[in-house]
Amino acid sequence: MSEDSVTIVLPDPHYTLFNGERDSLPEVVVVNDALLAFEHTDIFAWHLEVTLHAVDLADQGMPSPDESKLLFEIGDEIERAILGYNALFLARSTWNGFRELAYRVYDPDAADKILQELLAKEQRRFWEFHMKHDPSWEHAGFYFQLFPLASGNDA
Repeated sequence: MSEDSVTIVLPDPHYTLFNGERDSLPEVVVVNDALLAFEHTDIFAWHLEVTLHAVDLADQGMPSPDESKLLFEIGDEIERAILGYNALFLARSTWNGFRELAYRVYDPDAADKILQELLAKEQRRFWEFHMKHDPSWEHAGFYFQLFPLASGNDA
């Protein structure tokens, strides 16, 4: 191993479930709380948000059971493509007809290329993504600030 290389041990994911409200509508958020103590935040300096648009909605903007299953399948496909050395799962939020997936990314160009390739395929639901340079993890703060308010359960 050269002097310029660094070995990073990625934390095993651990999830906390939050049931809350946003704009008077129910919101379900799952956060990978293992990242609260992650020491190498400087390596994953990019914040990626993927937004899936639900079609078949039940009460108060939440997806129907079949729609939720489909959104999980699409999210799983996206995760298989980007997780690993290049991205860490941060959170998933379901609210008002949307499923939002948040990740921390090491190499934004690689993630962008992979996501563009996925988008070029025929999609079962419309989805889009945005990535921002966020070395201070400010955008992750929204999810981390849920913990002092926690009354959720381990997911």
